[in-house]
Amino acid sequence: MYSLIVLLFQNGCTNKQEVQNNEKQYIFIDGRDTTRIRITTYPTRFHGEMTSSGPGGFFVSGEIQGNAKGDTLVGDYNYRPYKWREKKRVPFAILLKDGKYLEGKGKQLIYMGIPYFVEGTISFDDPERVFVPE
Repeated sequence: MYSLIVLLFQNGCTNKQEVQNNEKQYIFIDGRDTTRIRITTYPTRFHGEMTSSGPGGFFVSGEIQGNAKGDTLVGDYNYRPYKWREKKRVPFAILLKDGKYLEGKGKQLIYMGIPYFVEGTISFDDPERVFVPE
C-alpha cells in the first residue's frame, strides 16, 4: 500500500515537471517597444500569454491559445487593446525556426465571431515579428 502511494506521488510530480519544461519565454524588441510571449506546448495544443509594452505607460496583455502542428502554432490572441473596455480577438500564428518563433500573416475570416487564418494562406516570409529566447 505504501509503495503504491509513493508511486502515485512520484508520477504526479513527474507530470508537473514535464509541463514546466514545456513552458518557454521569448522576446521581440523593436526600438522602444517590447513584446514577450510565454508559451506552454503540448503535442497537439498550446496556450500562453503575450504582453506588449512601450513608452508612455503603454501596456497590452492577453492570452494566446490554439493548435500545434509540428513546429507551427496556429490559434488566436484574445486581449484588451490599450485603454479599451472590450476585449478583442485576432488570429495568431507562429513558426519555430532555428530556435526562434516567426510570426506569420495570412488571409483572415470570421466564423461565428471567431477570427481565423484561412488554411493555406499563412505565410512566414517577411514575418511581422521574430521572437528570440529570453
